[in-house]
Amino acid sequence: MGRLMRYYHRSTCAVALMLAGCATPGPRPLPGDVPAMVRIVPGRFVAGSSKAETDAAHYPDVNAAREQPAREVLVARPYAIARTEVTRREFARFVTATGWRPDGPCAFLADGPSNMWKADDTHDWRNPGFAQTDDHPVVCVNLADARTYATWLSAQTGRHFRLPSNTEWEYAARAGTTSALPWQQDRADAMCRHANIADARRAKVHNDGVVDPAKFEPCDDGYVETAPVASFLPNQWGLYDMIGNVWEWTEDCLNANQVGAPVDTSPRRTGDCASHIDRGASWTNSPKYIRTAAQHPDLVDARNTVLGFRLVEDLP
Repeated sequence: MGRLMRYYHRSTCAVALMLAGCATPGPRPLPGDVPAMVRIVPGRFVAGSSKAETDAAHYPDVNAAREQPAREVLVARPYAIARTEVTRREFARFVTATGWRPDGPCAFLADGPSNMWKADDTHDWRNPGFAQTDDHPVVCVNLADARTYATWLSAQTGRHFRLPSNTEWEYAARAGTTSALPWQQDRADAMCRHANIADARRAKVHNDGVVDPAKFEPCDDGYVETAPVASFLPNQWGLYDMIGNVWEWTEDCLNANQVGAPVDTSPRRTGDCASHIDRGASWTNSPKYIRTAAQHPDLVDARNTVLGFRLVEDLP
């Protein structure tokens, strides 16, 4: 289970399908437009966290409750998960081909120590308010944007892409580990070698250079905002940015705790389904969020500069 998974590749075929709300699919995507997938084998794991873990992270009780109690989950079937978050290049081809309009308003974090969120129509996935290249993760996308992209890519390739469930995401992120983080913190800069998070470089912009340990890691990951995907070390299964860079949508509805949650990889379809769970933390997040079990809710219509997505593929 701890070994590096091989990349999963399968032949593709084009299919004729009209997508609701979209134009007829265009040409078959080029290989560079289809995310590289990693095959994940079945197994069992413990999802969620203990109170000792969240207390040690100084995590607020109401937030901690969303990932507790920890429970054993059966992963009965293999699936594939994208090696990286969906990039601007990949998303742009979808927008061009379909005419889909993931326009604002998009919420963004204003510069300076005020740490205030604002939203307006001038910020969107093309212009999040900071520089990005085609290899950066797409942001300012809501749940419908992410789902429609997955549907379009499925139609283009003859494969079945979708968003992950909460447990599919966590199983892949843990990569066989059971600790709060999927890597060994054997050096002071371990966080910044593995993840794009709130760090000393970000503190220069957003905290007048003061590296408050409750808000920033005392290392430099090289970026103030998003980083190109795969800029940091992968986890043991070859997945990049499972922690940090951007939060990632899942198909699970928001619930106050994990009582009654599925003990398999099914998404949780009950609860407050006007909000869904995001996973993985982002470039803005402080140390308490930098844990594999950490969860965060967003309204399904929300678009902001710290939220993107990663695909799962159903395997035959």
